[in-house]
Amino acid sequence: MSLATPIQIRTLQRKLYLKAKAEPAYRFYLLYDKIYREDILAHAYQLAKANGGAPGVDGQTFREIESNGLEKWLAGIREELRAKTYQPQPVRRVMIPKPGGGERPLGIPSIRDRVVQTAAKLVLEPIFEADFDPNAYGYRPKRRAQDAIRKVHQLLCSGYTDVVDADLSKYFDTIPHCELMQCVARRIVDREVLRLVKMWLKVPVEERDEKGNRRMTGGKQNTRGTPQGGGISPMLANLYMNRFLKHWRRSGRGEAFQAQVVTYADDFVILSRGYAKQALDWTRQVMTRIGLTLNEAKTSIREARQERFDFLGYTFGPHRYRKDGHWYLGTGPGVRSCSTCWRPVESGTRLSPDRFDRQTSATPTSTAARGIRCCPRCRR
Repeated sequence: MSLATPIQIRTLQRKLYLKAKAEPAYRFYLLYDKIYREDILAHAYQLAKANGGAPGVDGQTFREIESNGLEKWLAGIREELRAKTYQPQPVRRVMIPKPGGGERPLGIPSIRDRVVQTAAKLVLEPIFEADFDPNAYGYRPKRRAQDAIRKVHQLLCSGYTDVVDADLSKYFDTIPHCELMQCVARRIVDREVLRLVKMWLKVPVEERDEKGNRRMTGGKQNTRGTPQGGGISPMLANLYMNRFLKHWRRSGRGEAFQAQVVTYADDFVILSRGYAKQALDWTRQVMTRIGLTLNEAKTSIREARQERFDFLGYTFGPHRYRKDGHWYLGTGPGVRSCSTCWRPVESGTRLSPDRFDRQTSATPTSTAARGIRCCPRCRR
């Protein structure tokens, strides 16, 4: 669900963005009072509600908040922030299955903390947006995964076919707090805003074992990671990834390697004209320097005219045109992305996931095959 941003908030965001864009070295102060503005907190609540999600450690739901009086509840948060007595609650951690097998942790803050984080994001995001790389697409306003997929396809068709298919190992869990706070402080000098961000990074995590026993981890001793599931976590993850992209840009790696980087949060590919190995070696060194690690088992070099690679659920590389059998450099939904769509329709169509390409998706062979296009990741 998409909610229109109120004009007063849009005006503030526009001013912050233009100031940050015009003065790349400017550091912002006096932002904290904007976070607990009534209109910003009210809009943050509506955004949090639209995103849904399970209750946090306190078990409080949106229905309970509204039945007890939303305005009173928001006024309480506003007073805590104004008096600087706000303290985040522990994050409830659950494990969710990954498409390729295994599980990944998801942090669920309380609704109260989600609202405050979203309010902070409304104020801070325009500032950092001014610095983000144009080829970074993850969790950004007016950008989506399809834009990144389209960009990769355009680069392949322009001759950037020597590809580094990269994967970072546990990116969200390994972002170093000290270096991340330095990235925030390069633009934000307001001490209270910095204190808020640091509290969210240091918040304890509540876990339950198989018997339901409660266990607390993290806290002030934790030095790495930003919990996936928090409202501000994607912005912070983008901010730290931008450190790598900025170094790539400033050191002239694009020209040296005749390459471009396309990222979506922690997923990224480097598309080059013949210098993929050099780009991978340089990337490995820089990632180590900034405290991150490439997953060597999932990182590889591909020649896209001869080999396929996956990015954001799509497969890029050689595809065959069904009408006359000729091969072309194209893209189509990956087998994993389509698996949930293929199972209910495979009995009614001659297609199969490994033969699915752009041409066949546009001309399904049966009524049942049209169901494939109902998958959001397959939709054109």
